[in-house]
Amino acid sequence: MPPEVTTYRSLRLAMLALLFALAVSIGAETVRTGWQTSVSGYYYTAAGPVFIGVLVALGVCLVALRGFTDAEEVCLDLAGISAPMVAFVPTPVAGKHPDVHAIANNAGTFLATLAVGYVVTLVVGLRRRRRGEEWPTRWGFIGLVATAAAWVVGVVWLLADRAGFAAHAHTLAAVFTFLPFAGVVVLNTDWGVRVIAREASASRTRFDAAYWLIVAGMAAAALAAGVAWLGWHPAHTLLVLEIALLGLFAVFWVLQTIDLMDPERDRACATGRRRA
Repeated sequence: MPPEVTTYRSLRLAMLALLFALAVSIGAETVRTGWQTSVSGYYYTAAGPVFIGVLVALGVCLVALRGFTDAEEVCLDLAGISAPMVAFVPTPVAGKHPDVHAIANNAGTFLATLAVGYVVTLVVGLRRRRRGEEWPTRWGFIGLVATAAAWVVGVVWLLADRAGFAAHAHTLAAVFTFLPFAGVVVLNTDWGVRVIAREASASRTRFDAAYWLIVAGMAAAALAAGVAWLGWHPAHTLLVLEIALLGLFAVFWVLQTIDLMDPERDRACATGRRRA
């Protein structure tokens, strides 16, 4: 098997290992101290270092991974640049007072690194364009604009209102981590590949029904959480929703990993595919 394919599959499996590590750490802390109101609430517990490490590592993996289509690549990248910010800016919890200076340092460092990566991407892309390659693609342009917009919002917000950033940036980053996750699942259905990504691939239909079930499960979990929150505000609504979404995405990730294992796609991966 070509080393490129082995590396790609190892990276995908590493992400599952990271999610497993987060589940073990949270589970152990829950047994010791009881349930938090959200997964992010474990930031303030003994599971905090694992929570931060897993989210940062997942972000790196998501950006490094190449989506099968340009549209999927954009969703993976958006989720990847949002996940570390979820870790660096803790969720607001009553009675807890996060260090605003530490948040500014961590978030600022991340935004600076993101800026460098963005410039490198532009330089490499422009060199490809001069060689006559198509760059950026339609979806690639959307990804570049979305990333630039997210970076500008983050920098301006952090510089103008550190306290407000520390209080609310976590929620915004979490939304832009989970929404692209759902987008990735949709983009792996037969309809998503053909209609949204505009790239035909008959082999992707092997798990089409399962992918749609996962999408339906994510939508149902979000709807149920919304109804519960509006109705009687149960304390662990957000925690249950996050666990459900992460669990469903893990199931999808396993199925997609199997779905991608075919000789034709291995050859395509080994010879290199154009990036968004």
